[in-house]
Amino acid sequence: MKNNGGGLPVTIISYGGREIMKRISIFVCVLSAVLLTAFVMPPVVVAQQKVIELTYGTPYGPDHTFSKTDIKWMAKIEKETNGRVKFKPFWGGAIIGARAEAMDEMAKDVADVGFISPGQAKTGYDIAKAMFLFFTGVNPADEQRIFFEVLKKFPEIEAEYKGLKVMCWSSGTQYDLLTRKPVRKLADMKGMRVKTLGEITSVLKDLGVEGVNSPMTEVYVSMQKGILDGGFVTYNTLETLRLSEVAKYYTVLNLVRPSTGSRVMSLVAWNKLPPDIQKVFLNNIEWYSKEADRDVIKDDNSGKEYGKKNGVEYITLPKEESTKFYGLILDEATKEGKNLDAKNIPGSKIFAEIQRLIKGGK
Repeated sequence: MKNNGGGLPVTIISYGGREIMKRISIFVCVLSAVLLTAFVMPPVVVAQQKVIELTYGTPYGPDHTFSKTDIKWMAKIEKETNGRVKFKPFWGGAIIGARAEAMDEMAKDVADVGFISPGQAKTGYDIAKAMFLFFTGVNPADEQRIFFEVLKKFPEIEAEYKGLKVMCWSSGTQYDLLTRKPVRKLADMKGMRVKTLGEITSVLKDLGVEGVNSPMTEVYVSMQKGILDGGFVTYNTLETLRLSEVAKYYTVLNLVRPSTGSRVMSLVAWNKLPPDIQKVFLNNIEWYSKEADRDVIKDDNSGKEYGKKNGVEYITLPKEESTKFYGLILDEATKEGKNLDAKNIPGSKIFAEIQRLIKGGK
């Protein structure tokens, strides 16, 4: 140290002391910040970034029209939750199949989210099953709009989905009659054996038609061998199941399969989700429902064009014939409405409201 005139280097020592104290203070502050970050902040950060993995089960493969919609929805949810939700899909019936028990399995949380068909349930879902009759005569383009109006007015519709939270209300498209011989009037159906829709089996019987419950995948061979004369099918089956190869007459009846809760989350999984994540799912119900219908319509349009290119004739019944056919189905709808009334379900009121809206009621 330099001695300036023999005195102690107080200034230098004093400055050095202040510098040391200053550095110690800085060190303490930095250490405190580090300790705070290490012991206080990580739990908050981890909680915010914790990934919620949800399993998704469906009887369909990843290339099916329904599954393509599901894949878009899963990606949308993952994006809008900033990656906090991730899906693990199980395709082709790996955990949830196209069985009547699928709804019960979902309620038991076999999968967190899954595809179901309420119309196939052995018990329950009485309104969902009756809706096919109630929507007789609806323009396919108006079905979903009318359904959502009715859904708001009758909470009993959603209440049927016990143990489940509906994520998507979608339509299964329209059914028409594909036959090996032309059906240009109702009398042409007499004596035919066709793959039926369960809801109109009695109507077909009154028309002299034998309705057969047959899996759609078996219709091609059955029609090819003459076991079936026809079947109630959708446009897309002309392409996807190649039905246009075994039958060339497609009588357009516009029997619309109305919206049901087709994709659901188990309440077990739902109740575990934080409120902000639940909100993301709720905000996407309308999008999911509309997107599902858009994809089905796109698929049907493709099938219709495929049929045209492969020699299928599209037949429209005379107005008086279609009116008679719808009348028979509406009679069944009236009976079903009363059956629901007897179970303390407002079936007749739901039926009347749907028909009022179909006819342009405001």
